[in-house]
Amino acid sequence: MRSSVHGPAGAGATVAALLGHPLAVLTERPAPRLTRLLVNVTVERSLWPVHVVLGADATVADLARTAVAAYVAERRRPPLPADAKDVDAASRFELHLSKYSLDALNPDEKVLDLGSRNFFLCARRF
Repeated sequence: MRSSVHGPAGAGATVAALLGHPLAVLTERPAPRLTRLLVNVTVERSLWPVHVVLGADATVADLARTAVAAYVAERRRPPLPADAKDVDAASRFELHLSKYSLDALNPDEKVLDLGSRNFFLCARRF
């Protein structure tokens, strides 16, 4: 029986022989830090999600603000309801993990800690 490069038996020795250095050197490298996140935000009554790139330390409030700004800048349909008194348009909206989730996300929570990259933006229910 011939040994295979892809086989589990002796794989460490084969990799070390192919690369010319021990396998331990490869595993000692630190994992790269996440600096940016690509997030999809589906807006209520819209057909396609808005794609937003955020920093790794962004909060849910930052994501809502950025998603509303991108939606308006791209002139998506249907247009978001406008209110002349609102300085911050994102304050009228809340983020959910999905459109079937009843609980809104905490605005101070980090997006990275939520474990999802897909969100649903809907009008705040008063």
